[in-house]
Amino acid sequence: MIDFAFIHNWAPKYPAKYDDQGDFASIEDARKGDHKALRKLTEWKNAGYGGQPVQFSKHKQKETAFQFFLTRLPRYLRPDGRAQLRKDFARRAPVWSTFWHHILYGTPIFDVYTHMAWHWNLTGIILSKKDATICAPAHWPTYDRYCVWFRLTLERLLREDAQITERLLDRALFMWGQSQE
Repeated sequence: MIDFAFIHNWAPKYPAKYDDQGDFASIEDARKGDHKALRKLTEWKNAGYGGQPVQFSKHKQKETAFQFFLTRLPRYLRPDGRAQLRKDFARRAPVWSTFWHHILYGTPIFDVYTHMAWHWNLTGIILSKKDATICAPAHWPTYDRYCVWFRLTLERLLREDAQITERLLDRALFMWGQSQE
């Protein structure tokens, strides 16, 4: 079970310097629609060998889901933006779209490793990385269930230790999932 001891065991294993490369200070700018901040955070999520952020190439940039996301960004910043983002990405870019949802709306980060940890916590079964792959079109309902679980888990953990944050929980889940490869 994911508890106080789990967080204090797994979260410190996360290379915190990696978050500095993502420049999480720019997340507020990204939430306001700053393209440079969004790109920097997206490149952070697009980690390559050794966890280094990978820049999008100029050629691929035009064809990426990111470019599509940027062109429609004003819609996502409106009060009904969540619904529009989900509609536009109902059948494409499941990991990227949930990540941009995280950036714009402050919801949890969801990826293959956090999926593995969540599934294990709920079922006791460890998914392989392949089986934990997040696929469209099921990503939004899966993400919604994960967000509910994440919030409830964080609330429970905060009763055990008021120092636990969303980021510590995410780091612990990520590291545990990654260790199962």
